[in-house]
Amino acid sequence: MGPMVVSPPRRERVDGQTRVVVDVSDRAPLWYSVPDRFAELLADRSDHVLVGVLMPAMKEARDLHIGGTVTDSLLHQANNDLQRLLRMEHPDLRPIRITADIVALPAAHAPGVATAYSGGVDSSAVLVEYFSGEGVPESLRVTHLLNNNVGAHGPDGYELWQVRCTPLKRAAAEYGLPFVTVDSNLDAHYPRIGFLESVSMRNASVAHLLSAGIGHLHVGSEISYVFARVDDSGEIARLDPMLLPLLSTTAVSISSANSGMTRVQRTVALIGRPEARYLDVCTDDDPTRVGNCSKCAKCVRAMLTLEIAGHLQEFCPDVFTYSTYSEHRDAYIARVLSAGDPLECEIRDFAAAQGWHWRISDRRRAAVRWVRVEAKRSARRMLRRFGRHRQESASTR
Repeated sequence: MGPMVVSPPRRERVDGQTRVVVDVSDRAPLWYSVPDRFAELLADRSDHVLVGVLMPAMKEARDLHIGGTVTDSLLHQANNDLQRLLRMEHPDLRPIRITADIVALPAAHAPGVATAYSGGVDSSAVLVEYFSGEGVPESLRVTHLLNNNVGAHGPDGYELWQVRCTPLKRAAAEYGLPFVTVDSNLDAHYPRIGFLESVSMRNASVAHLLSAGIGHLHVGSEISYVFARVDDSGEIARLDPMLLPLLSTTAVSISSANSGMTRVQRTVALIGRPEARYLDVCTDDDPTRVGNCSKCAKCVRAMLTLEIAGHLQEFCPDVFTYSTYSEHRDAYIARVLSAGDPLECEIRDFAAAQGWHWRISDRRRAAVRWVRVEAKRSARRMLRRFGRHRQESASTR
């Protein structure tokens, strides 16, 4: 298959939206759109395209040519350490050569500072420090809230995205901040790469798209520096402290905010804060949902953290529903006490620091869960070994 060739970007007006569109060889055009009132934020360069389609091109082992102007430092990083880091996390990606019509020095650094705002713990904690916090330099103080439809809501998730944005718009109005919504068909260009495997690249492409008005993007860190690493989880956000600097230029800086804090610490930081009124950590994708479901893993994780901190009742019933939580609490505690996931480890450490005492029944359920999980892992390992043995036997015949 030949190289992936992308045309220079062009702008179109569609139903009150300004679209930035590029043609991509062998697939549908790629587009991003913002409400017309935010069109002044849109950059003329093609840096967002390079970042947006790099992983799909590497997945297909196709060299990439970007039409229009690309910033020299971003092109250099994309041809070198950026690809190396992506391949450490995703070994199935292949090295490719990237070229552009025009390579230029970085554009001027715009004064705007944005943060991706979903109402979750991480994005709310960013506001606590970088919008409401005292002593924050003006060069880092949030001036815009941003929400992107680049795959988090599923392939047909436009309506769900709109529903989820409704309370966030109210929060932005209360804070007196512009709420910039960016729609895109970028997800359709990732047919073989999942959202969690590529979310950092997708959101970084939006930062470059808006670089005429936004010069810095705070990305709420999902994990602390302690757990930032290349591993087999496939979750690219674990690389953010290393990855985001490689996606930055002197015109657009992208940082992993609050990486020095654990998820527990970010959750506790919301106690007594006005930002907590708009807290939405839920993974329930029902568009009719009002508030947090209080039973999905993310809801119960946040509620258990607040319970251990001694402040859960302050979040009920406005943010969470205690009666629903109580029905799912024991099962999640068993997971916390038996799992090795970083976020569950943080809760165990926090509970120990708080002098929290787990019940005997909690430990029994955790032991049963651990046995079941280990049995499934052992079965999978045996199946993999059996499969390799059959392949080796077949190859020797």
